[in-house]
Amino acid sequence: MDFHTYSTTRDVCVRASAAEECEAFYERAQADALAIQSAQFFFQLTNERDWERARRPYYNVWPSIVPMLTRLNLDLDSALIQLPMPALSIRLPKQHNPLTFEWQGQAFAIRCMLLGDLGEGQAISILIDIGETMHKGPFEMPIYSYCNFLRHEGLTVDQALADLNKGRLVDVGVQVPQELVTDCVRLCCSLCLLENDRSVIEPDVLGKDRTKFEASGDARYVDKAHRRGKVGWNVGRHIEVAPHYRRPHMTLVWTGTGRAVPKIVPRKGSVVHRDLVEKVPSGFGDG
Repeated sequence: MDFHTYSTTRDVCVRASAAEECEAFYERAQADALAIQSAQFFFQLTNERDWERARRPYYNVWPSIVPMLTRLNLDLDSALIQLPMPALSIRLPKQHNPLTFEWQGQAFAIRCMLLGDLGEGQAISILIDIGETMHKGPFEMPIYSYCNFLRHEGLTVDQALADLNKGRLVDVGVQVPQELVTDCVRLCCSLCLLENDRSVIEPDVLGKDRTKFEASGDARYVDKAHRRGKVGWNVGRHIEVAPHYRRPHMTLVWTGTGRAVPKIVPRKGSVVHRDLVEKVPSGFGDG
């Protein structure tokens, strides 16, 4: 399955043969953002710089698990939502993407998101890519929808979700429905809580090594992928959809000392009444 990828501002400049080395580029670009007093662009550049420094980590989120994670009841303190790394890209599939909408008769899909810390941990900054772009000189610049998920003690996840961009939306360009923005942020929160269960989340290795990795689980294939610049994980790839199969579902549990650490874990699937299915005679109910 193919997944969308996030393009940084520097990526766009590189394609136009107009970008320097990472640190120098972001230092100059952030100074430009401050000069035009654009806090939003400054924080976008900060997230992109941190993501590049972290070697562009990503989660490929497979379509079957998206509804499971967006429908979860996250009844917990928003301060417990912590990014697993300094910045992270959430990549959605190009086929069978469940996060789609229409605007002015045209179909759009949530392609990917970039998450980063904001305000010394007070919020998670989320950039949402729907494929919208604008021309700026020789550049075809992507336009991202921008929202902040607030987190602090005493503010629940549901309260933070209800407050998303309240009074701060700009009526310019393609408008992502607010309920879909909420689903995107709920998906991000769920992914931040995901337990390290290999039936749900596993390292993404080089294509030629995937069969060997699945058979052995040998970490050297992961190390090899990282050396080649592939630092990612597949989420939900093994969730089956087959007749008479009850898919696993995700649930929030409390773990650790004093049951103080929230984790999202799978409840395993099972074959539904396999013996009965096998014994149903052909032609049953005919005539």
